[in-house]
Amino acid sequence: MTAPLNYRPDAAAMIIGVGLMGQHLATHVADWLKLRKLVLVDHLPTIVVGQERIALADFASSISSASAGPLEVVAETVDVTDEHEVRQLFERHPQISYFQHTAGIAPKPLTPPEELTKEDVLGACEVNLWGAHNVIKQGVKHGGFARDARGVIILSTSATVGAEGRASAAYEESKGGLLNLLKLQSRHFVETHGLILNGLAPSPLRGPMAAQNEISAGRLQAVEDAMPLGGLTAPNHISAATMFFWSRDCWCVGEVLTIDGGYTKHLPIYGPLAAS
Repeated sequence: MTAPLNYRPDAAAMIIGVGLMGQHLATHVADWLKLRKLVLVDHLPTIVVGQERIALADFASSISSASAGPLEVVAETVDVTDEHEVRQLFERHPQISYFQHTAGIAPKPLTPPEELTKEDVLGACEVNLWGAHNVIKQGVKHGGFARDARGVIILSTSATVGAEGRASAAYEESKGGLLNLLKLQSRHFVETHGLILNGLAPSPLRGPMAAQNEISAGRLQAVEDAMPLGGLTAPNHISAATMFFWSRDCWCVGEVLTIDGGYTKHLPIYGPLAAS
């Protein structure tokens, strides 16, 4: 009998989007999975860690140095919307067993949808929807994924998609398309290419940028005040959910797990309903 939540040993993993969520997973996953290789992918050669901007390559080196075992950590700067660049990424790093895709943009947050431009909406769709689609496409067409590879796509840094609406209309509309891609095509990808896809929809995290913006900080505080489990969603919650979807004993395909401490669940109704 295999151990619960068993994982593939001596594997390669890829994290696309090295923000708060990607950084936490990158810091721990090599030892959790006993990886031989970890590929960190971002659209810029520098990332924000805490309050400091550092080179992605330096962050990768720090992960390698801190690992308990021998580990190759590679930093890659890639535009996920570019087919040629993503294809070359997988040609350099084939047979990825685990990947997490967090890359996304949120143009003009807290802007009414009628005030958005065509460029705002299509720009979000290009990165958030097509970018993820392109990663899957190039991976399955060019040997990027090992057989029965497991991928996790972060649908939203706000589980309010479909619940609040006005937080970032362009972002949420593009993520709605990504939700449909995941749910409607996941069976095809597992049956045809052996790629097991699931998704995560976390509620807002308190990052350094949001904390410096008065409106965003106020909204985060309002979410925290209404969180049934208390506190805000944190990167370790995302990592735990990713590891669940990465486990061989996870029997899910095309599922989306909401990680929000109960924030988006319906409030109970006390007393009689109002007369119609």
